Amino acid sequence: MPEYPEAAESPKDAAEQEEQAAGLSYGEPFDSGFALAERHQLTPDHPAALAVYGELLAAAESLEDSPDVRLLRGHLLSDIGTVQLAATDLPGAALSVGRSLDLVRGIASLPMGPNGRRLWQEVLLKTLLARVELLRRTGELDEAQESMDEATALSSEFDDREGLRTAEIGLSRVHLLMDRSAWGAAEELACALLTDAPPAEPYLLDCLGVVCASTVRFEQAEDYFARAEEAYLTLGHHAGRQQVLSHRAYAALQAGNLDHAEELYAEAAEIFERQGQAEDLAVCEQARAAIAAHRGDAAGAAAMTASSLARFQQVGAAIAAADTMLMGARHAYERGDIDEMKRLAQGARDVYQERGVYERCAQVDLMLARTLEDNLNRTDHGDHERTSLANALSLALPAALTLEAARYDFATAHARSQWLQLADEAMQLVFRLALRSNDQGLIFELVEHRCAGASLTLSRTSTADQAAVFPDAAMKTYVPDDDAPLTLGGIAAEAAASVGLRVAPPPKIVMSAETGGRTALQEYVQAAEFRYHRRIVSEEEVPFCPPPI
Repeated sequence: MPEYPEAAESPKDAAEQEEQAAGLSYGEPFDSGFALAERHQLTPDHPAALAVYGELLAAAESLEDSPDVRLLRGHLLSDIGTVQLAATDLPGAALSVGRSLDLVRGIASLPMGPNGRRLWQEVLLKTLLARVELLRRTGELDEAQESMDEATALSSEFDDREGLRTAEIGLSRVHLLMDRSAWGAAEELACALLTDAPPAEPYLLDCLGVVCASTVRFEQAEDYFARAEEAYLTLGHHAGRQQVLSHRAYAALQAGNLDHAEELYAEAAEIFERQGQAEDLAVCEQARAAIAAHRGDAAGAAAMTASSLARFQQVGAAIAAADTMLMGARHAYERGDIDEMKRLAQGARDVYQERGVYERCAQVDLMLARTLEDNLNRTDHGDHERTSLANALSLALPAALTLEAARYDFATAHARSQWLQLADEAMQLVFRLALRSNDQGLIFELVEHRCAGASLTLSRTSTADQAAVFPDAAMKTYVPDDDAPLTLGGIAAEAAASVGLRVAPPPKIVMSAETGGRTALQEYVQAAEFRYHRRIVSEEEVPFCPPPI
């Protein structure tokens, strides 16, 4: 086994080393105790780190009460909460982080010298970011964003020459975007931070690997994972390398390489179980349940799913628990238990809706639509078939439009193209249902919507007229107005359009010559924008031009 050099575990730990170098310390035994606990976290040995922090907290609580002592207690509780988050003890972390914030905020108005005020700001910032992590993992994304905004406002008071606070806050923002499935925005921010916030490099590389694996770019994902593992190795950060192992397993599963995925997940699960990381272990069980189901092992899949769901619910990871419920719904349908399938799917959707994770709401609706299509193929619905088809289309078409529109989050044509492969599967379902319904008007509108705004070629224009087509050729992306999605610009737009890729949402197609007349797929577009909170079409309107007879 190679020996790993001691180094900071994260941008947070680098910030603490900077504090000590600047003379921002508590004295002994606290300074050496903090250093020992951080070394335990690198191993990682969470029980040992918590034991050290517990002894330090007991010592701090034995001191005579004063603002300095309250700040020390708040700092220790913040670090305890951070270790509990790493150990996936979310209920314990909630108590520690809450107590820390109460203590630290409680002395905000007291007079402090420059060093004391800086230390207070450091502790408050790290505790706010711990709260963001906690809320994000319990699925309270709006509340996490509020704490994120508070931390960002506080960071403006720092002289961040080393980029440490930029790294901490930027990484938290990337994680929050990923939890909302905002893959394009997460990728853009992470790539920018690789340049602006070097202390977060291994974490950002790992995040980019997950983003690429989630958007069908597996070779690029493996490149990011390899770079992340090398960076973690340089830091001596064992816990980070363990997360890369789990994320590589996820990428293998997404790519359909089940044998490799199972091997990696089994290895990761053994590590997480040994270290008592219930949430991480539940993720492994969730994935292994999917592998078992794919191989026809219904009993094994059900057992793994039940275990995963229980662990997620125990630690309070609401969105992860909903993901497991959705997996359980698929297994229930395969067993023919339709009532259980509906119960689990609706339960998962309720969580996604409450937490504002609208893309996953769309995925639930697509699953239900596929279930209806499968049921139509298996059984004779008789006079009710038209109603069943209408129900399936009312679920599938808005959801498919939403997944198709999600590609505008990405800033590169390649990423948009890869995401479109996923969206096309949903649209293929819509076309099958529309053809089965024999609704010629709907089929016609679907074709018009799919073609609108997708130029197969772009004629070259003079420099003077360039702005009429796209902005400056060097501009990779731009936003036409405050509420519009990211639009490709310049050369990127020309390259995308030359192969038929849309560079912006399609216009509304007016199907009637009358003022205020119907637009193509009008009711489905409205349903998608209302349900999933995403722009589907642009404000531009173009008339439908019927072919000459």
